[in-house]
Amino acid sequence: MFFPRPRPVLLAALSLVIALLCAPAVPAAADSPTRMPEQLVDAAQVLDRRQHSEVTAALARLSDDGDLQLWVIYVRDFGDLSAQEWGQKTEELSELGYRDVLLAISVDDKSYYLGSAEPIEGLPAGALREVAESAAAPAIRDGRWAAAALDTADELHEPSSRLWLWLGGVLVLLVLAAAAAFTMRRRRTARAAAQLAEASGEVLTVDELARQPLEVLEPWSSELLVHTDNAVSISGDELTLAVQESGPDAVADYTDALTAAEAAVVAAFRLRRMLDEQSGLAAAERRSLLVEIISMCADANSGLDARAPGFDAVRRLLDQPAPRLDALAERAAAMPDDITAARDDQHILERRFGGPVAESVHGNIDLAIELVQFADDALAQGRDAIADAADLPDQTLAAIRSAECALDTAGRLLDAVTDVRGNLALIGDQSEGSAVATAHVAAAESFIDTRRGAVGTAARTCLSEAERLLSEAGPNERAIALATEALALGRQDVAAWKVGHRDDGAPVLTGVLVDVVISQAEDASTQLGSGGFSSGGRSPGSFGGADTSGRIGTGGRR
Repeated sequence: MFFPRPRPVLLAALSLVIALLCAPAVPAAADSPTRMPEQLVDAAQVLDRRQHSEVTAALARLSDDGDLQLWVIYVRDFGDLSAQEWGQKTEELSELGYRDVLLAISVDDKSYYLGSAEPIEGLPAGALREVAESAAAPAIRDGRWAAAALDTADELHEPSSRLWLWLGGVLVLLVLAAAAAFTMRRRRTARAAAQLAEASGEVLTVDELARQPLEVLEPWSSELLVHTDNAVSISGDELTLAVQESGPDAVADYTDALTAAEAAVVAAFRLRRMLDEQSGLAAAERRSLLVEIISMCADANSGLDARAPGFDAVRRLLDQPAPRLDALAERAAAMPDDITAARDDQHILERRFGGPVAESVHGNIDLAIELVQFADDALAQGRDAIADAADLPDQTLAAIRSAECALDTAGRLLDAVTDVRGNLALIGDQSEGSAVATAHVAAAESFIDTRRGAVGTAARTCLSEAERLLSEAGPNERAIALATEALALGRQDVAAWKVGHRDDGAPVLTGVLVDVVISQAEDASTQLGSGGFSSGGRSPGSFGGADTSGRIGTGGRR
């Protein structure tokens, strides 16, 4: 658990590698029909937090007060499928049935599908077409994404509204125009960021940063905060391995660098929380806080980056690589027993417990199994690299770190199942108190840490505040509420991520593989395949800041 420390004084000048923050977005591939894990999936990321909450509440009211369940999914592109084909396939994959209605929206071309997998008594197909034309279509046409779902839910909510479908009356509809403005602002931000990167030569001072518009600073700060938080987590994971191998004295300097980076990230999340809670701040105040967040993250990254080369020398992963691979293979071979034990704990959870803490480990075992297979593939490729007459150190190194990361993360996923079972058994029927707060915060920490490739700023900010309250013996009920919110937001992020990243799998979702953000060396083409090293700009994570934590496999080590 991270503890807050005094915020560092900002330096007079700041160097930033803007490529991480504002590289032009790569056009997204078409979204395939998918199994919806929840009633609301925002894979296109067109809803802000308030809109997401409002739509979720509207869907819950429709389910509670009426006799229908409305499922809503936003994606970027239906691809080569028609809206009806895409929607019907998603209904099939999601096993939607009687009294389930699906609203699927493609935001790029503003096409949509509203229908039901089975006929619904009292709501014939003609009535659904009327709802689509009067409620969904106008909002979608105008880019009012939240309103499309809210208006559709309103139309379906009351039995009298269905009678209206045939009488031709008019309901007063709730319209949220903020979604359209938000979408347009994101597009302007991407253009402005790309132009700024080119004009700045990829280096900004604090004063130059402070002159940027808010619509540029907001996404920059959020993206950098997530990348930095991930870099700190990855560095902590590998530092733990280094301590086990070499002892704490050998890595004391790196521990100090990590502690300073942790403190900077905690302070940055406090500022992010302040921005979220105080929506009425003047533009100048918001700009100042955003610049400070970016500066703190830059300081944290630079401190870790400076230590990265020396840390590589401490670990010496290429000294006797064959015994390292053998030791990792032994760990992988023992994992099935751990998986069996975790399954037993999961069965107990399913029979005896419910709620967000128990739900936080749903899917952990499947992720762990996938990571063990990934580790096995990496180990096989590492042995091939050693046996190759050409001597391929980059592939060997990437294989070792891939397997290490995968097995460590698989272990944490399985341990979390056991920990949750133990915590819930300990607190029993209690609904408040420090033990309950600790269980909720621990569950949120574990979920976000093991899904770090998908979870965004909002969930992490709630978790950081919950950790602070718990460490300072603050109000337990507030810590519980924040941890619960962090879990809910994290689950939403993961659900949305799965829709747009169907081919990436557990190694990317869990953060075993990270985006490569440093410049590619000339010999960076030495890459493993789909097992030990994923091409397409990802590599196993290592100690360092956001600029260097993905250096393995890119020619960055020898």
